[in-house]
Parts: sequence; C-alpha cells; structure tokens
Amino acid sequence: MPHSYAIEVTDIGPRSDSAGGPSYDFTFTSHDDLNEIIARIQRRGLFDDNESKVFVTGLKLLGGVLLKHRGEPLFAEFGPAFGQFMKTLKSGAKTQEA
Repeated sequence: MPHSYAIEVTDIGPRSDSAGGPSYDFTFTSHDDLNEIIARIQRRGLFDDNESKVFVTGLKLLGGVLLKHRGEPLFAEFGPAFGQFMKTLKSGAKTQEA
C-alpha cells in the first residue's frame, strides 16, 4: 500500500524584507513508510534525530526520481553507485567517525 506525503519548504533565514523567504510545497508517494525508516535509522544512531529525518526524506526523494528516470544518461554513472550505497545502508553498516 503506497504512503502519501506532503512537504513544505520555507526559507526561514533572515531577510531584508518583512515578507519572509520564498516557500514551495509538493506531494509524493512511496511504497515505504518513511516514519518507520526514520525510526530504524534513529535506533542505529547514525545521525541525530533531525538529521535522520533529513537523510531518510532526501534519500527516498532522490531514490524515487532515480528509479523513475533510471534509463536516462544523466543517471548512468550514479545509478549503480546509489544501488551499492543502498545495499550497504540496508546491511546495517555504521558510518565511520571522523
């Protein structure tokens, strides 16, 4: 069962005008439950809570576009590397501390 999500991005940085920054919103669907994936990433302790949300959301958005356009030349080199990255992530590998 697909899951549907809505995202709103608002520029909250200081601006010279009082109107605030520009914003945009969009919707997308995923076969995955992003909340469950975020919880798994948080349990693994790879990132702090906020960065876990950013990581999972960005990864799922990028992965969805990549999958949809996998036959296009733009993704020819990136696609296999992304696939390997996902395999490594799903294997439970931890990130190395700098």
